[in-house]
Formats: sequence, structure tokens, C-alpha cells
Amino acid sequence: MRRTLALALILSVAGSILAFDQFYIILRGGPRNQTLTAVYWIFNQSFVSFKLGYGAALSMVLLVILVALSLIQLRLLRQPEGVD
Repeated sequence: MRRTLALALILSVAGSILAFDQFYIILRGGPRNQTLTAVYWIFNQSFVSFKLGYGAALSMVLLVILVALSLIQLRLLRQPEGVD
């Protein structure tokens, strides 16, 4: 059961960080850009401001953050030694 919980937790955290389409369709940044997410900011930098290199660098930073969060979650939820 612990493995299933770990997978569900990792997928839900990554999915919430990578949320884009709902915010883009409904709010487009909201009033005075108060509802910007990381992915929406990367989209604006890459495809609205045409700073493609900067957007790619931001994407790599986001990737490193997601990998670090996933590794932390896996470490916290791993099974103790000798328990199957």
C-alpha cells in the first residue's frame, strides 16, 4: 500500500505544479498577473516575449525542482529495511 501511496503523492504534486491549461483558459494571469503559475510564466517568457533560451532555462530549473521533490518524497515514503 505504501508504494501506491508514494506514486499517487508524487503524481499529484507534480501535476499540481505543472498545471497550466485551466489557469490559461479561465484567467490568463488574472487581474494584474496575480494567478501566475510557474508553467504559465515559462509560457509567457518563451512564446509571448520570444525569450526562448530563457524559457528553456526556466524549464530546466523546474525539472530539477520536480526531481528533487520526487526524490525527497520517495525517501520519506520508502519501506524500512527487512519489511516486505
